[in-house]
Amino acid sequence: MERTYLGPGLGELDDGSDPAMSFGVATERSDGVDVALSGLIHPEGTPVEQTAVVFEMIEDMIVDDLGGEMGDVTRLRFYVREDVLTADLRRELHELRRDVFSAPEYPAATMVGVSSLVHDDADVEVEASAFVPADERTVTTIRPD
Repeated sequence: MERTYLGPGLGELDDGSDPAMSFGVATERSDGVDVALSGLIHPEGTPVEQTAVVFEMIEDMIVDDLGGEMGDVTRLRFYVREDVLTADLRRELHELRRDVFSAPEYPAATMVGVSSLVHDDADVEVEASAFVPADERTVTTIRPD
């Protein structure tokens, strides 16, 4: 089994040291690559602008670094500061996902309101999981009646 560590130790902690983490880990299997991306932030702009930049970061890793496509993203977890999490923001983030992912291939997603994030200026943090298949992609959609 081969593993690829994406951006290990990048960034800087408050004390100036490097973080003991990677932005993501890609584990190669016989049928493709499992990808786990750490919570990513971009602490500038509105919550929607922050999330758009994070989606670009995810795309860079999945598409550019690993040869996948955004449709390979299987799970998203949104951590949103509860003081900015409104019905309007939830709607805007859903619209942004519609722009980034092709219907009906939306990843499973969870959005959680949190009291704070590690970076004071960040309003949103996003974790992602993906599976980049080694062979041709097939898509099946099941909709409840």
